[in-house]
Amino acid sequence: MHHRYREGALVPEIDSEGAPIKPEPPMGRRRECIPSADPGSRLPHMNVRILSEVKKEVIISTLDLISRDKVEFLLIIAPIDSSYRLAHAVLKVANEHNILVKVCVMWPNGLVNEDARTKTSLAPWENYVDVVEVRQLPNSSSWWDICKMTHRGAILVRPDDHIAWRVKSAVVGDVTAEMKKVFSAILGLL
Repeated sequence: MHHRYREGALVPEIDSEGAPIKPEPPMGRRRECIPSADPGSRLPHMNVRILSEVKKEVIISTLDLISRDKVEFLLIIAPIDSSYRLAHAVLKVANEHNILVKVCVMWPNGLVNEDARTKTSLAPWENYVDVVEVRQLPNSSSWWDICKMTHRGAILVRPDDHIAWRVKSAVVGDVTAEMKKVFSAILGLL
């Protein structure tokens, strides 16, 4: 059974009118685990393979992406320009608050670009990891489907494995200003 925080160090989703969106009530049998990427929920599990210079098959859980050694937020994005711009804004704002953030770039199953642009797209920032989905079956759900989001979205995870904020598709408007609001809310600086 998953525990979901409803308030605290998280940013609740709001609809187009500015009203909070109530998370869907749990469905299924009581002991059945239904993954959710709603703010306050624990980050859903998916097996991923770390992409690195060394061609090893290192497979871990998305939950293993969260640091156990230091207090560090995790931003999960797809390898697209708008998400790299969001990552720059998150890293800049986090740096201003002396907060550590690691960026995880989630590549779709079977669609890894061998000249991964993450290094140049996130420069000068270096605290990132590229991973690719490991699906059990070819028709299994993608990471973004599991999270009920589009690949244009992003998820910010707290150091305790719970989702602090998410956007289902790209942030509209001034990304840096939006991320300042997000971190102010998470850190209780409002």
